[in-house]
Amino acid sequence: MRAALTWRDKAEQCIYDLAFKPDGTQLIIAAGNKLLVYDTSDGTLIQPLKGHKDTVYCVAYAKDGVLCKWGSAAAQRHLQC
Repeated sequence: MRAALTWRDKAEQCIYDLAFKPDGTQLIIAAGNKLLVYDTSDGTLIQPLKGHKDTVYCVAYAKDGVLCKWGSAAAQRHLQC
């Protein structure tokens, strides 16, 4: 099955990085000061992770797909995804 991602955020954001969950079910995008988690089966936004103080430049999932990490100008963080 091929997923077609549709950008639904009206604000123009620069996408700095993106990563697929190892099982292919989710896509996480570093855009401006937000992380956006999308469902790859239908392109819907699952969860916007907002509140970062600075621009998020990089994002990655762990090999097991349980954790994701991101880095910004302010700090490096991780979260169970």
